[in-house]
Amino acid sequence: MDEKKLALIIAGLLILGFFSLFIIIVPWFNWARQPDWGAVAIDNLLMVLVGAAIAYGIYMGSKTM
Repeated sequence: MDEKKLALIIAGLLILGFFSLFIIIVPWFNWARQPDWGAVAIDNLLMVLVGAAIAYGIYMGSKTM
C-alpha cells in the first residue's frame, strides 16, 4: 500500500471518529434530566484512552515507515 492511500485511509478514519463523537456528545446537551456526571466522566475517560491509543498507533506506525 502506498503512502498516499494510507494517509487518505487514516484521515478518513479520523474524520469519521470526529463526527461519531457528536453522536455521543450532542445528546448530552439535550437531556431533560440531570446527567449522571460519574458516567459522563467515565465515558470521557474512555474516549480519551481510545484517542490516545489511536494517536500512539499512528506515531509508532510513522516511525517504522
